[in-house]
Amino acid sequence: MGKRILLFFALVLLLFSTASAQKTTILYAPDDDGKVYTSLNEALQSDKPVYRLKITKLANKDSLPEELFQLTELRELTVKGCKLNRLNQSIGKLIHLQYLNLDHNKILRLPETLGNLTDLRTLVISRNILEELPESIGNLHQLATIDAWGNPLYVLPHSIANISKSLRILDLRQIPLTKWEYEAMEQLLPNTDIKFTDICECENRRDHD
Repeated sequence: MGKRILLFFALVLLLFSTASAQKTTILYAPDDDGKVYTSLNEALQSDKPVYRLKITKLANKDSLPEELFQLTELRELTVKGCKLNRLNQSIGKLIHLQYLNLDHNKILRLPETLGNLTDLRTLVISRNILEELPESIGNLHQLATIDAWGNPLYVLPHSIANISKSLRILDLRQIPLTKWEYEAMEQLLPNTDIKFTDICECENRRDHD
């Protein structure tokens, strides 16, 4: 009985340790305390480097305030549900970004300066109205995940083949790709798990004219 109790507590401790490890924040520098700033003003007034910024409200803005790009130490930037129509060219100044989340905006296109973010690992652009990716996407050799579900992305730039070794996941769900469109993407990205919504050619309701 004693051994069973010890085994039970050992399992509980293991589960607790695993859960705690999953919640551990990645620290980017010795002076990084793991703080996520949720106010741009607070981040700009900080006397310490700002590594994480999450914005969910912007007053009457169709793009990001240019002041944001003073935060050149940023590693994680989330701008979610802010009704942005475009992403500033100045995004290219944030060269240390590893995670960029632009979910649930109204962005029509991404600037070519996105290609300056050569440390980028994760790009979340879901729930926008993007019809294309910039050619400079091929410069992002660290990029492992593109979450683009819900955008009318039926064609990828040929330059994306340059990152076929690093890109593990391309999420295009909620985008009704034809068999031919999927096969064209698969040829460009043979090592990538392309998640998509399949449609039968005979039921294709998209207008190609």
